[in-house]
Amino acid sequence: MFYILLLLGLLFLFFLLLRKIEMINTREKLRIITGLKNHLEMDNLQEVIQIEYDETLKQIVKQEAELDNSLEELREYKKELELTYDSLLSKSTQLEYSNQFLEKRVANLSNLNSISRSVLSIFELDKIINIILDAYFVLTGAKRISLYLWDEEGNLLNKKIKGSIRFQGTVSYSPELLKKFGRADYERIYQELGKGFTVLKEEKLIISPLSVNHEEMGVIYIIEDKDKMIDIDEEMMSALGIQIGTAIKNARAYYELLSKERISQELAVASRIQNRILPEDIHSVDSLQIAKYFKPAKEIGGDYYDYGILRDDIFFITIADVSGKGVPAAFLMALGRSVLKTLMDMKQGRPSEEMKELNQLIYEDITEEMFITMLHSKYDLKTRTLTFSNAGHNPLLVYKASKDVIELHTVKGVALGFLENYSYREASFEIEKGDIVVFYTDGITEAENTNSELFGIERLKDVVYNNKGRSAEKIKEAILSEITSFRGEKEQVDDITFVILKSKK
Repeated sequence: MFYILLLLGLLFLFFLLLRKIEMINTREKLRIITGLKNHLEMDNLQEVIQIEYDETLKQIVKQEAELDNSLEELREYKKELELTYDSLLSKSTQLEYSNQFLEKRVANLSNLNSISRSVLSIFELDKIINIILDAYFVLTGAKRISLYLWDEEGNLLNKKIKGSIRFQGTVSYSPELLKKFGRADYERIYQELGKGFTVLKEEKLIISPLSVNHEEMGVIYIIEDKDKMIDIDEEMMSALGIQIGTAIKNARAYYELLSKERISQELAVASRIQNRILPEDIHSVDSLQIAKYFKPAKEIGGDYYDYGILRDDIFFITIADVSGKGVPAAFLMALGRSVLKTLMDMKQGRPSEEMKELNQLIYEDITEEMFITMLHSKYDLKTRTLTFSNAGHNPLLVYKASKDVIELHTVKGVALGFLENYSYREASFEIEKGDIVVFYTDGITEAENTNSELFGIERLKDVVYNNKGRSAEKIKEAILSEITSFRGEKEQVDDITFVILKSKK
């Protein structure tokens, strides 16, 4: 607005001057206009015109100077605005990064809470180790992990390796000498042992001691890429170290406090419960051959399977893994089975609907320390279609004869007992002649040998594929033979459960 008024003022002065020189010839007018335009001083004009010309020229020069000053101020203001914009943009980027960092930290805390709920309810040392070491890979950038624990004789022994690590060193001290050691002594031991690991130039070895209330439990060695290492990884590694240390201490305390008689009584009760809920043998249904296997690692297990005919045309198969052991796990297994059987008998719904109702009905009875992973399915004998829903369980292993390939079929879903009103998904596929479907728990894929290697899903695929032409019972025997051969002298540490279906037509 200021510049518009300024221009209008100049035009007005120019107009007044023109009025004064109306009586002058055209040539003189042109000379005056050119002089004003070029800011020329003229002294050979008529007196009246000369006065007006000088005044007008003075005003024009003055106002143009003011205009130039204003433009310069605008340029300075523009520079300040640009600097302010750049500063705000930089701060916005920093805030966005901080927000992402905080979101990751919140997500990690949530995951850490879930892991804490799981491991603090488990008193099997191997299972605790597996859960938390798996969490290192999920929540941090860990590539390889090696866990060492102190035993009662003063030996620092390797208990678990995740990833490709060949080094398995040992350290031994007398229990009496260890009692005299302080933090610096243990750090020196862990640093010295860490020198045995092969670490590439682009990698970094992180040593995370495990101690609870000044009691040394052991140490975790984590190998991670340097360029992927972030501050939050170290925070999470430290937090996971506290979790595993606490869980191991609790597990050891649990077994120390329980007497042999009490443990024996509890296992006997749980074993009876478990044996009663397992289904009777069914070797075939219509065109399906059926083979099953269940062997707990101890007297009782956390695995569960069930199958049976609901109506003339529907055959159901369910497999599950209950967290925890002992009487609580056995009762939870019995509860889940009873409620699911009732739902199937009364409502005859779809697997996803029954899974949702089951979760809602038992949610209040499941403590924070327990949960159930389950794969629930129904096979329609008329349409030869298997429809299934999954609550955090392993995928189905399916051999398709028409394609001569092994496939994994699953849908996403959280374990029972995590979210009260969770809606489960489901999927379906047709079982054709020669097709094989394997329901299994992680006792197969996580079976270990003496080198701490896992049996894994790929070996299971190979066994099924190499025995695709045999009966369901023979495939079962082949799987067990392969697991036994792979494990060697390594003790079974987890329950092994699976059900095999094979279509003959």
